[in-house]
Amino acid sequence: MSEPLFQSLEDAVVVAETNLLDTQVAVETLRAELDQFTRLHQIQLGPLYTRLDELDALTAETEAAMTGDPEAIRRAVEARAKVDGEDPLLFPADDAEGADGDGGDPGAARAKREQAAGAEPAADSDGPVRPSKTAQRLYRELARRSHPDLVQDPTEIARRSAFITRVNAAYEKDDLAGLQKLSEEWSLAASGPAPDAPQREMWLRNRLIWLRAKQAELALERQTLMENPMADVLAAYQYDSLTALRSISEQLYTAIQERETLLNALIGS
Repeated sequence: MSEPLFQSLEDAVVVAETNLLDTQVAVETLRAELDQFTRLHQIQLGPLYTRLDELDALTAETEAAMTGDPEAIRRAVEARAKVDGEDPLLFPADDAEGADGDGGDPGAARAKREQAAGAEPAADSDGPVRPSKTAQRLYRELARRSHPDLVQDPTEIARRSAFITRVNAAYEKDDLAGLQKLSEEWSLAASGPAPDAPQREMWLRNRLIWLRAKQAELALERQTLMENPMADVLAAYQYDSLTALRSISEQLYTAIQERETLLNALIGS
């Protein structure tokens, strides 16, 4: 390969590496924003949504009791099931009537539902994690490529030691995503053969293919994140999570007041 073409290939790899790093930062930032907003949304607004569901159930139950209409009763059962997190088609009104001799005991009714659904006791999660086969494969590949014993330069040994410590921590937790990210990080940090080595050209071509493939994967990952309903909410508020939470909470409080007014009117009538 001529010198200009070789340099052009080198430049293309540098540009691809820079673009990939920028995209990785953007995707990780978006993921962190969505995770934080989802967590805060659940913590801060979850009780308000629960209160709304409870008011809807009380209103439906009041209407059913007043009218005796089968359709109103059905809506009341569905509204209460939503509050309780149950499927009214599977267990219609068993709790309220104390069916099958449970005496109306919610605990006994729940136990029967779990038995009917084939529920099993939660496994003890305090025991040690046994890494999966995939984690073992990723770990072996990373150890083979980045182990400190493979080099002699003190600076490189220190860098590899710090990196392999992170690899060991991810492996012990069977963190497949973490191991994959570490593998990609090491690939980005690798410089390949020396510039004057015969293998350099083939390494550059293969690396450029890999970088472009990873860029496409990240673009797809970002698109998937953007399809999250929470992403639409955040985008509507210019990704200002505090403003979004404050605005949504105000809307929920208004809705709660309206539901309470309706319920009090029904009870008063």
